[in-house]
Amino acid sequence: MENSNKKFLLVHGAWEGAWSWKDTTSYLEKSGHTVKAIDMPGHGNDKTPVSEITLGLYVNRVKEELNKTEGQIILVGHSFAGYVLSQVAEEIPEKIEKLVFVASAIPYDGKTAVEVFEEDNESEFLENLIFSEDKTTATMTRETILNIVFTGATEAQIDAVLPKLVAQEPTAPFFESVITTEKNFGRVPKAYVETTLDRIISLEHQRYVQKKAGIKETVTLEHGHVPLETAPSELANALNTIATSKK
Repeated sequence: MENSNKKFLLVHGAWEGAWSWKDTTSYLEKSGHTVKAIDMPGHGNDKTPVSEITLGLYVNRVKEELNKTEGQIILVGHSFAGYVLSQVAEEIPEKIEKLVFVASAIPYDGKTAVEVFEEDNESEFLENLIFSEDKTTATMTRETILNIVFTGATEAQIDAVLPKLVAQEPTAPFFESVITTEKNFGRVPKAYVETTLDRIISLEHQRYVQKKAGIKETVTLEHGHVPLETAPSELANALNTIATSKK
């Protein structure tokens, strides 16, 4: 990897925490970059009650981190974090050097994340969620986590990950809209790391949202939905390529 000493802020997706970026962080740091991964409210070591969690709360957490860091940052988000990062970019675009989506949902046409997933005819995500009776939380079976979410992971990797995953993922943020503008979100440089074996967001839909967001810089990984766990060195290489490109 080229050593360019960029600043990265890594944001995890649903069910995960800052811990999911551990190996990717290590590879990036070995290349001389400054890297920080944070827990979203209610995830990892953060104990915010499920009833208090909203998309706005996630957005504020990321903004707080950006605002206390000097200069611009390469902001990276995985999966549902694409919604969080899009709203952050809309509100404080001046703090972001480049926005990087990793196998991410990206808001378009005012649609919620649930609506975006519903439009992806090849996605196996929603049909495999187990919602609580009041629909405020959702969980998944071990089989779903192994075969559909962590495609390509070993049984040992799944056994290591399972105890760390949020048992009941708050669903409220998935039903909230993000509206972006060309003036703010549109002026932030963007890139996408697409995953060809993804069963959560199909490759076809990943390319559709890239087009909708005007993204022209793409790195393709021949992996499933969670390369930060199943292929961290390859993901770190992709992020380094994006960080050091002139696009």
